[in-house]
Amino acid sequence: MLLKSSRLGEIEIDDKQVIDFPDGIPGFESEKKFAIFSLAPDAPFYYMHSVRNPDLCLVLAVPFMFFPDYAVDLPQEELGKLAAEEDAKGLAVFVVLTIPDDFRDTTANLLAPVVVNLDKQKGVQYVPVQSPYSTRHRLFNPQEPKKAASAGQGL
Repeated sequence: MLLKSSRLGEIEIDDKQVIDFPDGIPGFESEKKFAIFSLAPDAPFYYMHSVRNPDLCLVLAVPFMFFPDYAVDLPQEELGKLAAEEDAKGLAVFVVLTIPDDFRDTTANLLAPVVVNLDKQKGVQYVPVQSPYSTRHRLFNPQEPKKAASAGQGL
């Protein structure tokens, strides 16, 4: 399948990369089909691009590399939408990133993860009623100071 993107150009994707979101995603409920593909081999970052809208592309990350204690508890209703087993094995979890001009200030939306059953090609963006997470968790170490240029650098 040829995916047309206003930002990425034309991209050849495998039909197995197209995920059906029966409810769409929050803010884009009419968009039901998204292609999810890696930015680079072995990278924890992915594009989630609408199949229909060339302007709708989100950047995702696998959260566990950055937030090892992150946990998602999907209710049975959401598992049903994913055609998943009760134990939720085989599901992929992603978080949507907000990337400002300075990539080091990137944040992850841990409140509303994107959960995908890759085998069944079904997905949901789950927003729980109560959660210890928010929409803006710094992806990179918030304690790490920005490096100042030494004399002679950056010229």
